[in-house]
Amino acid sequence: MIIDKEEIHILLNEQYLRGVTEISVGYPPFEVTLFTLNLQNFRISDVISPRELDGLKRKYARSDFLRRDLPDHHDLLDSFLSAGVLEFENQQEIEGNFKLLMESIKDRTIYVKPVFIGIDTNIAYYRVISRRIKDSFRYVLSEIVIEEIDARIHSKYSGKMIRELESLPYHSVMYEFVNGSTKECRKAKNAMNEIYYLLNVKDAFRVGKKSESRDKEVRDREIIEDYKKFSDEIKAEVVVLTADKDMVFHAQAQQLSSIYYKLPHTITVDKLDPIMLPTLIYDLTLNFGVISLNNMILLGEWRGKEAEDYFKERLKLYNVDEKTARDINTCRGAEE
Repeated sequence: MIIDKEEIHILLNEQYLRGVTEISVGYPPFEVTLFTLNLQNFRISDVISPRELDGLKRKYARSDFLRRDLPDHHDLLDSFLSAGVLEFENQQEIEGNFKLLMESIKDRTIYVKPVFIGIDTNIAYYRVISRRIKDSFRYVLSEIVIEEIDARIHSKYSGKMIRELESLPYHSVMYEFVNGSTKECRKAKNAMNEIYYLLNVKDAFRVGKKSESRDKEVRDREIIEDYKKFSDEIKAEVVVLTADKDMVFHAQAQQLSSIYYKLPHTITVDKLDPIMLPTLIYDLTLNFGVISLNNMILLGEWRGKEAEDYFKERLKLYNVDEKTARDINTCRGAEE
């Protein structure tokens, strides 16, 4: 059964009504629990350690493909971060910078020119604009940022890759991945949703052109140059958001302001806002490919998945029971 991200609330409500108060969120191919969610107070506990999860990956990743595609603790951390559940390491500094930016915009003696936000590629991957920034800004987007994400949307699972996935302890759903997107590609498609949001919801200006260089540092400087040229042409201030410290220096070199997002190294989450839960489960399922919520199996990739499923942020509930399916359909009917 294909479900929208927000319908995860229905799945969890159904479990709670059955007397289930704790959900073990797991990764079936490793037969391991990633963390436990309490449905009464929405506390997260028993988060798997990097040592344990990465150790399991080393155990089962017997080929170059599996070493690239099987998830590790970075993918788990990325899921918490892109969902907005985990804070950046310098969160207070970020919030202070935005507070100062908003005050400066209001005080016309500080920023006489109009202010635009420009983003680095990593900011799209962490879904910072659509999921964290509540204030209304104007945006500008470098063509190179779009190009870097689009270039990663290319790899699909081959028959040989599927056979390798089927060598894992839990393999009964792996046939669903036939001709589907690999982990890198799925992550890029999630980042492309952020690009879609910027261009079609926030009406961001699209500037510059594709780069001819494959050198990361050259491309980074070209992104900043795109924003600098836009700033000069329309006489605007551009503030660049980045999770790359070097980009801060590139921005300074072009006399552009920037806000740096320092990545955390550990998952320090005690309790989450239940509103964020569907986004966390969605990103986790997309990054890992398949996860379990107790005995329920969710797929981030499946046979017949279309671009619209990515744009609408849908998942596949692999083993839906009749009662849950009926509840989901009832809620859909009520919305209509």
